Amino acid sequence: MAAVSGTSFAQSSVTIYGRLDVGMNNQKTTLTETVGSLSASAFYKGNNLVNEDGLSTGLLGFKGTEDLGGGLKANFVHEMDLDMDVGALGVAAGRDSTLGLSGGFGEVRLGRSYTPLFSTIGASDVFGTTGAGTVNQYGMANTGVRVSNAFFYTSPSFSGVTVRLMAAQNNAQTDTSVGSAGKTSAQGFSVTYAAGPLMLAVATGTEKGSSVDRFGGLIAETAAAATVAGTAVAAANAKYKGSAISGQYDMGVAKLFAGFTTTKDDNNTTVSGGELTMKETNFGIAVPMGG
Repeated sequence: MAAVSGTSFAQSSVTIYGRLDVGMNNQKTTLTETVGSLSASAFYKGNNLVNEDGLSTGLLGFKGTEDLGGGLKANFVHEMDLDMDVGALGVAAGRDSTLGLSGGFGEVRLGRSYTPLFSTIGASDVFGTTGAGTVNQYGMANTGVRVSNAFFYTSPSFSGVTVRLMAAQNNAQTDTSVGSAGKTSAQGFSVTYAAGPLMLAVATGTEKGSSVDRFGGLIAETAAAATVAGTAVAAANAKYKGSAISGQYDMGVAKLFAGFTTTKDDNNTTVSGGELTMKETNFGIAVPMGG
C-alpha cells in the first residue's frame, strides 16, 4: 500500500531588462505665450556634445509574474532612469512602478504608470514619444505622462475593443488652515480598437489641484490672475483637461500614423487671464528598411 500526495507549485518568473541611448545633438527651443496684451518668451539652447535619450529613454527595469492558479496572475514592474551621458543612475523611481493582478476580468494595477491619455497620444507618434519630432503635450505637469498614487484598470479585449481607466488622488495636506492644500486628483480613460492592420483610439484626462508656473510667473491681464502659480490658493483652483484621437494603419510596406491632441490649462479657475489652450495635429509614416 502506498500513499501519494501531490503539491501544486506556482510558476513565477522575474525579468531584468533595460535600454541604453546616447548620441550627439544640438537643440534650440523658443516658447512664446501671449495673453491679451501681455506676452513672455522662454529660450533654451542645449549644445552639449553628447546627450542622452535622443531616440529612446535609457532605463533599467525589473518585472515579474507569478501564477496564482485559477486563472489569476500577480505581476509587478519597477523601472529606473539611466543617464548614459554622465554615467549615472538618474533616479531610482519616477518611471513605471506598479503591483497588479490579472485574470479573466482584465488587469488591475496600483502605483505609478502611464496615463491612458499619454498612451493614446503615443500611439499616433512615429517617434514613439521620444526623439526630435516627438509629439508634445504641454501642460498637465503632474499627469501629462505618468501619474502616481493611482489605480489602473485594463479590460479584456472585446472583439478588438479595449478600455483603460485611471484614477489618482494625493491628499498630502500639510496646512490644515487651507482646506485643499496639497490635494491633487486625476482621472482618465481611453477606448482602443485594434483589429488587423487598423488601430483607432480616443482618450481624455483631467487633473485638479496642481498649478503650473509658466516662464517663472503666470501671465495674466489682472493683478488677481497674476497670483503666483503653485501657491495653495492657486493650486486648489487649478484644472487641466486633455483629449486625444489617434490612429495607425499598417500597409505592410509602410505604417501610417495620425493624431490630434488638445489641452486646456487653467492655473486658477476663480480668475480670468490664466487660461491656455493648445492644439496639435501630427502625421507620420514608418517604412521598414532591411531586417
